[in-house]
Amino acid sequence: MSKQQTAISWQSECNDFDYNNVDPDTLKEWEAELRRENWRDMRSYLKQFPDATQQEKRALRSWVRSGHSPYENGDYIANESGEPMDFINASRCMEELYQEYLKDPEGFCRQVEEQRVNIDSSLSPDSDDLPF
Repeated sequence: MSKQQTAISWQSECNDFDYNNVDPDTLKEWEAELRRENWRDMRSYLKQFPDATQQEKRALRSWVRSGHSPYENGDYIANESGEPMDFINASRCMEELYQEYLKDPEGFCRQVEEQRVNIDSSLSPDSDDLPF
């Protein structure tokens, strides 16, 4: 069979697959593979964070055990480039913000409000400038 025939055959198999009515055994296999992949990712991910605390590691294991990747976070925090922040960095970012808030709650709220107003004014319909 030629490469073109193989590609056409594979395409028709994928297009004919009924994703809404998946066999429960197949679904279990997919979920198990996803869990194994996330667990492997977590092991290699933790090598990037030799300074991770036991609390961070426990939270990460719980996150991965619930079916998530260590390269995403549940708070939808993004980095400067707009990509989802990984789990430990997002947790550390949230902790920093929380500590900042505890030092001066009123000042923190004022600062957040000022940032929101600056963003809103840069998005005004009268402005020809882009917000970035």
